[in-house]
Amino acid sequence: MYYAKPTLKNLSQGARLEYIRRLRHMKQHDVAEYFGFGGKDPHKTFNSYENNYREPSKERLKEIAELYEVSVDAIKKYDFNNPIDVIYFHMWLEEEFPYYEIKFDCDSHEDTEYNEVVLNAIREWQKMKEKRENLEISDDEYLEWKLNFRIED
Repeated sequence: MYYAKPTLKNLSQGARLEYIRRLRHMKQHDVAEYFGFGGKDPHKTFNSYENNYREPSKERLKEIAELYEVSVDAIKKYDFNNPIDVIYFHMWLEEEFPYYEIKFDCDSHEDTEYNEVVLNAIREWQKMKEKRENLEISDDEYLEWKLNFRIED
């Protein structure tokens, strides 16, 4: 059996939800069944999430993350005023453009507790990228790490 990794359509929340569902070898019907949706079109709710017509509630997002075995941070809607969300966004951007380089200036920042959290997250990500590049971990292991990476602020 041949398996091709899904393609990420774009970086929207819906596209990321669809990408992970397909990565987990699930159909919308499987997800609808898991959540007990019935009726004539049981996968309509997830179709609307994946097409960005609706946004899942925080509780539903937690349930989806649990089903997909990922961090909520991998599938939430990002706030680009939040540097931590920008990091997650760039991790996804890397899925569209593998091995792209982003340079972070880790020396010119205000010395605050929050900035230290952000810098530590960037450093941890850089270490994992190096492990992948040095073939210490596979691309799949690297992706799973990113999907479950949590930045605690």
